[in-house]
Amino acid sequence: MNKEIVTEIVEFKFNARVPYEECIRIVDSLEENFHSRQKGFIDTELAKNKEDKWMMIQHWASMEDLKAVVQLMMKEPSTEEFRKAIDPTSVKMQLLNQIQLWKK
Repeated sequence: MNKEIVTEIVEFKFNARVPYEECIRIVDSLEENFHSRQKGFIDTELAKNKEDKWMMIQHWASMEDLKAVVQLMMKEPSTEEFRKAIDPTSVKMQLLNQIQLWKK
């Protein structure tokens, strides 16, 4: 690929007191009010496994854009509800440079 695309995979657990429907609403709000408004944002996919680990798979236009967003996320008021709803000890992040993409 000739342009840099960065894939960010964030794994986390919501606090046990947060119902499933609320989890989805919180992430929807995070995407609508924060991520989608940031420079370089391409898209986000939300997934969950049987052990209640959630994954957000995001694509960014560059590593520079992503690093700026990661720093801003910890300070931005629009991300506070999400930050309070998750178990911070469960968060794991991977940053990958996209090599190739196949689509139907």
